[in-house]
Amino acid sequence: MNMPLAMTETTFPGLRRMSVEEGLRAEQSLLEEVCEGESDKLALAWQPSDRALVMPRRHERLAGFPDARDRLEEAGWPIQFRGSGGTPVPQSPGVVNLALAVRCRVGGSAAHLEWGYHRLGDPWCGWLAELGVASADLGPAPGAYCDGRFNVRIGGRKLVGTAQRWRRVRGCRDMALLVHGAMQVDGSPETLVAVVNAFQDAIDDPQRFQAVSHIALRDVLPDLDLEGAIPGLLKRLAAGNDLAPV
Repeated sequence: MNMPLAMTETTFPGLRRMSVEEGLRAEQSLLEEVCEGESDKLALAWQPSDRALVMPRRHERLAGFPDARDRLEEAGWPIQFRGSGGTPVPQSPGVVNLALAVRCRVGGSAAHLEWGYHRLGDPWCGWLAELGVASADLGPAPGAYCDGRFNVRIGGRKLVGTAQRWRRVRGCRDMALLVHGAMQVDGSPETLVAVVNAFQDAIDDPQRFQAVSHIALRDVLPDLDLEGAIPGLLKRLAAGNDLAPV
């Protein structure tokens, strides 16, 4: 299995392909390695080789979950679970995921949560600007699935969904941050939104999401060499400041 690599000034791992299950497990290994004090900064960029609808495990307790799971699996979208919160998110070969794990020190303020999102989102916006996308920023995208205040947006539409987890580094007061972004690069947003809405229907949840609130990277950069561009994004993340608010 392809494993995450430490980021140095001269080594930036490229885009790796693995199953959704393998990708989620590899992201968890980033966090665990930093928690064990084995590394201070790790990153992984991966693209699914299969499909799944990924959600927090709490959804398993919903009354309609068994029926929803069966219906989605029959449609070719098996359910996988993740450690972070939010709502269901589809993973497919049209999505690129980037996870960053860093060791840092935080105080008692909740400001480090906002800092964690900026730690991923600001370099991502800078990378898009470097590629010629002038309208990239962070913010909510009403109508998007798993919406939040720190989506990476293009023209107000959600390109990247972000999430984070914090854990204590073993044997000291330092903290390990795992921050994750899932970016749709190919395909139609309508397809992915339809999968999430199918789950909503199966669990009898009236909330529905809108494709117009999402955008794919190919919509704005149709000729982008993604393989060649990903190391530049990782380089920007490596150069980020790991001094969290105290």
